Amino acid sequence: MSNKESLQPGQVVDTLGELIASLSAFAAKIPAASRMALPGGVKPTEEAIEAYENIVYRFRDRAGATYKPLPPLFVDSLEAFEAGKVFDAVPPLLQSVEQLVELHNQETIKFTPDQQQRMREYNRRLEKIVPEAKQSEVDLPTPDSY
Repeated sequence: MSNKESLQPGQVVDTLGELIASLSAFAAKIPAASRMALPGGVKPTEEAIEAYENIVYRFRDRAGATYKPLPPLFVDSLEAFEAGKVFDAVPPLLQSVEQLVELHNQETIKFTPDQQQRMREYNRRLEKIVPEAKQSEVDLPTPDSY
């Protein structure tokens, strides 16, 4: 039995949702100001790390050729999550969303309208975890004022 195509698009969406939920739960427990990588900063519990790790490795074992780009991204997110680096855990998951959208656009996989809506929501949730990343670090006046 080959496991290369064993995952359905809905299962992949569910897996991504589990990872985002775990990351969101951890991010909600720490102050926004401390989400940057700080020596000795806040880290998730061993149970949370183990749950995140189980999701990543369960997916990796079943990913197959279609979803080959995703496991390395999930592992990158896991490594950041283990270290308590919320900012570093988000980009690989955002890249995963982009990869899945690209697979859908190429018609390699087909998401239902409900699954497409979930993917849009995942993207929004990830962007909300690190809203500071969307803001300019320095509030400069408009160029025409100087």
